[in-house]
Amino acid sequence: MSLKRETALYAHEHGISLISSSLGISRWKDMQQINGCGIRAAAHYPQIEYWDYNWRKSGGAHRMIEISKREEFYQQEYCGCVYSLRDTNRWRMKNGRDRIKLGEKFYTNVMDEEN
Repeated sequence: MSLKRETALYAHEHGISLISSSLGISRWKDMQQINGCGIRAAAHYPQIEYWDYNWRKSGGAHRMIEISKREEFYQQEYCGCVYSLRDTNRWRMKNGRDRIKLGEKFYTNVMDEEN
């Protein structure tokens, strides 16, 4: 069962009528694909609506970084699947960069000084 389907099922079981995804904020993601998955998942439950809000509008990506720095969120450097981790590390090693170190990179205001 997909993550979206799990989300819709959880919402159904807990009386939640609106679901969405923050995945679309990334410029690397296909927003139509993400929203399509969400809409199809919600369609299994008539009382649930999928909110296909465009998180990229009105500086959404910039706002995400501001909040991430303030809260010092973990900054994941790959999509999260084992294949992406493998492929990203291969690319990094081939290009003279260090492998990803899980759990070490966080958004902080110090990042401003690095850029």
